[in-house]
Amino acid sequence: MSIASTFFAGAASLPLEPPLGLPMVGFVRQPSTSRGYGYQLEVGALALERDGTRVVLCGVDIIGITTPEIEELIGRVSEVTGAAREGILLNWSHTHLAPAGGRMNGDLLGEIEPSLRASVDAFSRVVQDTIVAVCRMAIDRLEPAWVVWGQGESTLAVNRRERTADGSNGGTILGWNPDELVDSQVTVLQARRPDESPIATLVGFGCHPVTTGHDMLIYSADFPGPMRSLIRSVSGGECVFFQGAGGNVLPMFAFTDTEEEAERVGTRLALTALEAVADRFTRPVAVVTEEDGSVTPVARYRRRFLDVDPPALSAISKQVTIPLMSHPRLDDVEALHQEYTSALDAARRRGDPGAVKVAYYHAEWARKIAGQLRAGSAPTEIRAPVHAVRIGDGVIVTGPGETFTEYGIAVKERAPGSPTLYAGYTNESIGYLPTAAEYRFGGYEAGYGYKTVGLPSLFDPSVERICVEAGVRLAEQLFPGIPVWDASRGWTASGNPPELEAAQLEHPRTPRLSAQP
Repeated sequence: MSIASTFFAGAASLPLEPPLGLPMVGFVRQPSTSRGYGYQLEVGALALERDGTRVVLCGVDIIGITTPEIEELIGRVSEVTGAAREGILLNWSHTHLAPAGGRMNGDLLGEIEPSLRASVDAFSRVVQDTIVAVCRMAIDRLEPAWVVWGQGESTLAVNRRERTADGSNGGTILGWNPDELVDSQVTVLQARRPDESPIATLVGFGCHPVTTGHDMLIYSADFPGPMRSLIRSVSGGECVFFQGAGGNVLPMFAFTDTEEEAERVGTRLALTALEAVADRFTRPVAVVTEEDGSVTPVARYRRRFLDVDPPALSAISKQVTIPLMSHPRLDDVEALHQEYTSALDAARRRGDPGAVKVAYYHAEWARKIAGQLRAGSAPTEIRAPVHAVRIGDGVIVTGPGETFTEYGIAVKERAPGSPTLYAGYTNESIGYLPTAAEYRFGGYEAGYGYKTVGLPSLFDPSVERICVEAGVRLAEQLFPGIPVWDASRGWTASGNPPELEAAQLEHPRTPRLSAQP
């Protein structure tokens, strides 16, 4: 019989049900506010505890929440859960069919009336209150538990940085680029009771949840919604989705005008996740034989859990400083403001609401940045959090925004976790974090996506090394005695993340039973 665990787990979820008529965040050219409901938006959390250390892993179906609101929100979660800040991970699924969850730095909602702005702000408070409530509920449900990690492979996603033959749009559009890397790993953490029944399943996968497109005027969780529903129905436990390094990753069939592809992708992802942990156990297993017989002797094989220590649980974090590239010249930004304002006026005259929103997005960015440049207040660097949380032999490493898929691969290739789950979009939303190699190809993410978060310029290409190195070094501190990564070998992804060893049971090698007389 196994020793009693001093490790605990609890999980909870609540729906997010915004009123109809709120603008959604993600597709700037979306022509209208929401008119209906699709796959349920929600907040889900898995809480873990060992020897007074608490960790809260919370997934939320919104684009993200930024500084300074995120700092206050994490403080509220810490207060009601007893978890230290470094052990609180709020991960944004990044669905593009949800209202705002807090203040945004960019102008993504377009021109809205003061009354509608008040409704947007009111629901943002509901989102944040729900996050606090779900994290508290998960802590209140703590019960003796063990954990198991699993890993699967998915072919559902593709690197979206498709090159243009004529160099238009800086050289890159959103499409398919099968020649570039994509992290196909589905990393799974499952908390189970001592009888191996699931408490909750956390699924990490890096892919923009945009099987649905800008002309979908419904609130929808996209593919994480059906994924969670299927895992809950099969496992009997909760399910939490963690967005990975999906900044340059799309579903292979994206921007559709129904939820059919969301259901297909969510179902496939759920099956992969369930299979990843189906043949794994939370503790080492010995196979023993028992003698039996009837007409013929029978050797009955049975599993027995070995006595082991409860899973390790620890967390660490740091603020990294990311420099920005040189600011644009003031006269250039003022000229852009005039150009965008003219485009905005023309879109209004045409009565094209989508074009109005796009022109407003550009014009307001130019107006804001011109003001900062005149005042000398334009930022030259951004500070953001990176976390590492060890759970058993595995580790979760985070990024503070839309990290490219190569960040996750690079961290997995270097971090000591077995496995490593990389979670971008966590505890901040500072914008796109490209690889250094992609800057020359421009496009949205590595060309002008900084406007979406209201920055004056792109992050310096050193952002890749800064975030990858910080995540790896934090993870190493949680695994003392394991050799650390040699920095001279570099920090860029090779495309060969380690795979979790297959679960195996060893034959007891007992002598055959002799025949009964």
